[in-house]
Amino acid sequence: MSVLVLGSSGLVGRRLVARLAADGHPVVASDVVPPVGGELPGVVYSRADVTRLDRLISVAQEHDVTSIALLSYIMGPLMSPDHSDIPLACDVNVTGVTNVLEAARLAGVGRVVFLSTVGTYGPQRIYGDRPVAEDEILAPASMYGRMKALNESICDRYAALYGLEVVKVRPSSILGPGSTIWPSRFLERIAVGDVGLVPYAPEAGDNVIGVADLATLLTRLLTGERPRSSTYLASGHNVTMAELAGAVRQIVPDARIEFPDPDRRPSYPSTFDNSRAVTEFGWKVADLLETVRAHLDDVRAEVGLPALGGVAG
Repeated sequence: MSVLVLGSSGLVGRRLVARLAADGHPVVASDVVPPVGGELPGVVYSRADVTRLDRLISVAQEHDVTSIALLSYIMGPLMSPDHSDIPLACDVNVTGVTNVLEAARLAGVGRVVFLSTVGTYGPQRIYGDRPVAEDEILAPASMYGRMKALNESICDRYAALYGLEVVKVRPSSILGPGSTIWPSRFLERIAVGDVGLVPYAPEAGDNVIGVADLATLLTRLLTGERPRSSTYLASGHNVTMAELAGAVRQIVPDARIEFPDPDRRPSYPSTFDNSRAVTEFGWKVADLLETVRAHLDDVRAEVGLPALGGVAG
């Protein structure tokens, strides 16, 4: 009985594999690229491409997989309006996700946890001033968000048709080294002494969640008792860009931060309500300063720089 992590070499996958292994769960890590930083002791590594249904079935059966973390996705390139390899994106993001659900059905896997996104929602103005929760209407504005919304619909269909237990998790902007989303790139530049470029206006809002906190929630969903709901928001801190910059300056007082596009706003909501996961699982999110500091120090460690000093008063 083991947990299969698909997309194990990515930002979330690396942290999730480490967390599962540390908690004593048998883990099969699978990706189309080698693990970043080498293999972890006690973890089974097995290459699998989500576009290959036969391979997915084989891995699930060979390792007696009882739950799957479905993280494999083309995200970063797809966020660019100039990305033109649509066939590949559809192969991985639509057919690949469906293949995983089909493999789980055929191999008798009990649960699939699908990493979706808050990008499945529309802009904040659709929902008014209230925090957005799980049961809101989905109105994605990006191709990435639309693909994830389609995936969620397919997940629901598999659950209805076959009784497959599928849990959808919608994280907000994930902080952690190696992420392709803008808050991560902003913090990575600060971590190595470059100018931090914030692409939204100072008063524009977003929500950030640390990758370690997300891995904690995913671990519970993969290995715990059956959750009461099929969808969970994995959101963290509702912050304006000015507030996020202020948190950075508490840790790096001389940080150079610029707002080159003061009229830009996110295409998804800026305020979320994560009380479903917090209430049901006792899930706790690290405070904002701790989350930002962890990101900065992890980036610095990867390039051989020392950890930062204490938070400025």
